[in-house]
Amino acid sequence: MAEREGLYDVVRNRDGELLFCIRARRGSPAQPRFFYDGNMTGLLMRDAAHAILLEYLSPLAVLSLQKEEKVLIAEILDDELEREYYVPVSKVRKLPV
Repeated sequence: MAEREGLYDVVRNRDGELLFCIRARRGSPAQPRFFYDGNMTGLLMRDAAHAILLEYLSPLAVLSLQKEEKVLIAEILDDELEREYYVPVSKVRKLPV
């Protein structure tokens, strides 16, 4: 079952990339993927065993995800950047949650 991310930010960085800021998790991601079904919810698979559900996506995110091939994830711990990584976006009919 996916873990729900309560608070997160979505912005465009200065390079025009869609950036999701979430709280840091333990360990490094392994072959992460971002799944998007065209609605207001996305699913970040950090690795094969850990999924993070991002609900209530902003209009900016919804419009951007329809055309993006990758997004940038920033994991934040105590107001500091813990890690940052690119994640390919997979468009799906229905999220696996």
